Amino acid sequence: MSNLNINTVNAVEINNTNNQVTMSSREIADLTNKRHPDVKRDIEVMVEQLNLDVSKFAHNYFDSMNRQQTEYELDKDLTTCLISGYNVQLRMAIIKRWNELEEQAKQHFQLPTTFSQALLLAAQLEEQKEQLALQVAQQQQVIEHQQPTVDAYELLAGKKGSMCFQDAYKFLGGMKQKDMKEWMVAKGWIYIDRFNRVSASNTYLVNGYLKVKATTHAPQIRITYKGLAAMARQMKIKINAEDLEG
Repeated sequence: MSNLNINTVNAVEINNTNNQVTMSSREIADLTNKRHPDVKRDIEVMVEQLNLDVSKFAHNYFDSMNRQQTEYELDKDLTTCLISGYNVQLRMAIIKRWNELEEQAKQHFQLPTTFSQALLLAAQLEEQKEQLALQVAQQQQVIEHQQPTVDAYELLAGKKGSMCFQDAYKFLGGMKQKDMKEWMVAKGWIYIDRFNRVSASNTYLVNGYLKVKATTHAPQIRITYKGLAAMARQMKIKINAEDLEG
């Protein structure tokens, strides 16, 4: 059974319901001196590889120009997983900040001092327990319903080899090649310059979603089966496992 995802609050605040602390992608970017879009992309890749829904961690905010933007809120485990690939200095900066946030959480949580406060706390905890049990049951139903598609994703991701864009788009629900490339640009998988030259994101090369094949004319970007599975999952395109056997 997969982990249950529960939305959290802003990075420097404490969730009054379950006393959970989170850290935002903006704060991670500030602490590590990285660009926020780069941190967001790292998070999206990590969450995809963990088979989690990135939308569960997304929150909207308004920037200095009053434009609506998106950031991600991570708990301690996901933040630690994210920064495992960063250097020692950056990891230490995040660890120190987490210690500060957890200390703030302790200060916000007060034990009841009267009988009426204790009864109220017990009632709140019982309600949380019932809500959690309901969420677990609902999540299990979703998992059971989606299991055939999940198996198909895993079967596709496990296949060896890669293919060019002209062949890859046919696996994605019959969408057009142009639409597939536009999606890949929007998600940061590839970049297209003003001369219509295509280059691959280093992040997606490293995680095995893309590969570059040398040709007599110019390097060719190819999509691996692992990359196709990730694309189909993100696009919510169902795959028939029986069509992939053999």
